[in-house]
Amino acid sequence: MKKYKIKHNPEKCNGCQECVKACATNHGGLNNCDIYEVKGKFYYFSCLQCGKPQCAGACPVGALRKNEVAVILELERCIGCKNCIEACPFGVPKYNENLGKINKCDLCVDRVKQGKLPYCVEACPNQALEVVFEQPKPKPKPKEEKKSEEKKEEAAK
Repeated sequence: MKKYKIKHNPEKCNGCQECVKACATNHGGLNNCDIYEVKGKFYYFSCLQCGKPQCAGACPVGALRKNEVAVILELERCIGCKNCIEACPFGVPKYNENLGKINKCDLCVDRVKQGKLPYCVEACPNQALEVVFEQPKPKPKPKEEKKSEEKKEEAAK
């Protein structure tokens, strides 16, 4: 699966919280994203999907893991110890009193695999949220290859 992220356009966001409500409705009553108002503008915040997630490292049962797209929670493995909440420097995982376990954004990976939008993106009436697939970065050329190209360019001058 191609790596993607949820992009927010604060110019289109009116702070209606429909994304937050849709997320909570579909994740055991607890939202995995939030909208914050700063100086009259609204900003979306959810898990940053860290490359080396401290939350996953703190989980004693391996309920959190990083895959190619997101930091995934295996809810059935979670024991509700809250170590991940303490470990995350951004305060992302939340304890769900209804389930006795944590919740966190996983970019709705299972929905996207099915060709659907994440709940938050689908619910936004202003199209302030969108799924953006990352373009693969070109691999750097080995030093020797660069040197031979530079010599060819010099010779062509």
